[in-house]
Amino acid sequence: MFLDIFEHYQDIIASYDIVQFRMVGASYQFVAKVSLKNQTELHVKDYLFLDGAQKYSYHWQDAQGDCIVRWDNAPHHQQVSTFPFHKHLGKQETIAESPPMRLNAALDEIRKILKYH
Repeated sequence: MFLDIFEHYQDIIASYDIVQFRMVGASYQFVAKVSLKNQTELHVKDYLFLDGAQKYSYHWQDAQGDCIVRWDNAPHHQQVSTFPFHKHLGKQETIAESPPMRLNAALDEIRKILKYH
């Protein structure tokens, strides 16, 4: 599943390191560090729980470790109309609306941004 996603984005992914993968029934815990070809990194935390709930954070950062974009669904920005789904933008991590995300959707967004820069 996740390896197929990484294979699909080999045009922008230089390498990846799976830090944790654990599966129990249909639930899973997946943590990875993805090095992109433009010297940035995507830190992935994706959890699917037994009750079907998902928790995720896809944190894309530059070579200095500063946030470019982080998509997550931590329930702490109730003012956002897409609560709990939101994203943090730039070094100042400005909060913005976001649809629910999956890893492939985050990589699609990154690919689009890299294509135009």
